[in-house]
Amino acid sequence: MITFEGLSFSYGNMNEEQLKSLNLQIERGEFVLLCGRSACGKTTATKCINGLIPHFSEGKYSGAVFVKGKDVANTPIYKISEDVGSVFQNPKTQFFNLDSNSELVFGMENLGVPPEKINVRMKEVTHDLGIENLLGRSVFDLSGGEKQILALASIYAVNPDIYVLDEPTANIDKEGIDRLHEILAKLKQMGKTIVISEHRLYFLMDLVDKAVYIEHGTIQRIYTGNEFRALDDNERIRLGLRCFTLDSQKKKVPTQSKDGVLKISNLSISYGQNFIIKDASFTANRGDIIAVTGHNGSGKSAFLRVLCGLVKEKSGKIVFEDKAYSYKGRRALCYMTMQDVVHQLFADSVWEEFSLLSKNVDEQSITDILRRLDLLDYKEKHPMTLSGGQKQRLALAVATLANKDIVIFDEPTSGLDYGNMLKVSELIRELSIGKIVFVATHDRELVELLCNRQIEISDETISVYDLISASDRQCEV
Repeated sequence: MITFEGLSFSYGNMNEEQLKSLNLQIERGEFVLLCGRSACGKTTATKCINGLIPHFSEGKYSGAVFVKGKDVANTPIYKISEDVGSVFQNPKTQFFNLDSNSELVFGMENLGVPPEKINVRMKEVTHDLGIENLLGRSVFDLSGGEKQILALASIYAVNPDIYVLDEPTANIDKEGIDRLHEILAKLKQMGKTIVISEHRLYFLMDLVDKAVYIEHGTIQRIYTGNEFRALDDNERIRLGLRCFTLDSQKKKVPTQSKDGVLKISNLSISYGQNFIIKDASFTANRGDIIAVTGHNGSGKSAFLRVLCGLVKEKSGKIVFEDKAYSYKGRRALCYMTMQDVVHQLFADSVWEEFSLLSKNVDEQSITDILRRLDLLDYKEKHPMTLSGGQKQRLALAVATLANKDIVIFDEPTSGLDYGNMLKVSELIRELSIGKIVFVATHDRELVELLCNRQIEISDETISVYDLISASDRQCEV
């Protein structure tokens, strides 16, 4: 079905090859996991299957990739799309319409499917995938998980033989991941060929037929599904892979204390007339690392934007060290890294990002933090040329040197492998000394590893818990 024959590729004029002489055979109906550390070449490999390389991404390309016997490099991309459907890490990058119905039928319209058949197929897709709740909605009103499901449904509508997914769970909640698993299981049952690049592994372990471990652009090992599932924790960690199972080791206990240097009283947040949060009150102290959790669209990001002064609250009071702060005043207290860090990387090089933060940042401090996060070798590179995980780590590095009393991270580990998740956790833990840290996340491994408290946002309310470790074991959630 898919064959890599000695494939090598480097982007643009870079001498460093992202892929090096890849040889791989993927059979019809196989569920294949591409795994490995951040920036190992997984995403590049997926782009070679769907034709984005070499048709859109320029670079040095040698060898060949064959899809259903056709050489990808010599096949028009519209022909490749008849056989290969792609779901990207950020589904917003593949939407072409403003409403969900138009997006769902977009692929069929481009393939020239008659309108009467489009209507029939749309009903089939809606029924098969159970997505009635997505119909007739603005794509801007969908949660992250809903956007991923819509992107996958629009591909399903075209009915390709091959599905390629790149980090589809990076920013979606547990419910979205569970729904994605259901759909992937259905596609596998239908005999579709599925290639998925992913760091979060626990949700797909029962589906994997073959796991391809990539390191520095080369295939180091190909495992059968059973061989992969049989790896022990020591070997998994050595390979830099995330947990295979989730089993919570922390107990949630409702917070009793009402004392704290940060006091939030009767906070309400709304978009227009629609309330996101109503009359929330809680306190926090220096040293707290607080997980902010809830399903996609529950209001996590809205709460954090209000907290750091990017958006004004509807009502309520926020007090820090006995001083009430207006929403503009809170900007001096807080630093926030956004979920999509592309929105806050502005400089022409990794090094220059720190000069935008402050002209007085010590060069040795910049060197130390870049080295610690494995970014020093990239200091002269443009931030937009970094992988998703590297961009996340750069934003974290800048936040670390911002020296604010309250530091806010929105999904700081999306796109990160196990080793870098540990590095990020250690850095945030050190950063929390003398500060208050909020971490909005769907990453249950991160919560287990890092946080001592948890906020759950649901149905316009905030519930606050202390997290008490049942043991010192790491990684298993």
